[in-house]
Amino acid sequence: MAKPVSVSDLKTHCLRLVEQVAKTRREIVITKRGKRIARLVPIEEQSADAPLEQLRGTLERGFELSDFDTGVRWRAAED
Repeated sequence: MAKPVSVSDLKTHCLRLVEQVAKTRREIVITKRGKRIARLVPIEEQSADAPLEQLRGTLERGFELSDFDTGVRWRAAED
């Protein structure tokens, strides 16, 4: 279960809480007057291909995308 932290505690201890989430990899739930309003979650580690993977299925027909670092090229499928 995620640890609840009030908005006022978040304002007071923001840096410490962010570092805690980064170190423990566990989320913190932010509450306001006892109601859950937000979550502070760690960023998932991404592989080098992750940004390009997010584009999968978004290329238009005839469009080409290249990775300038590796030279790898992707081309949208022709129907």
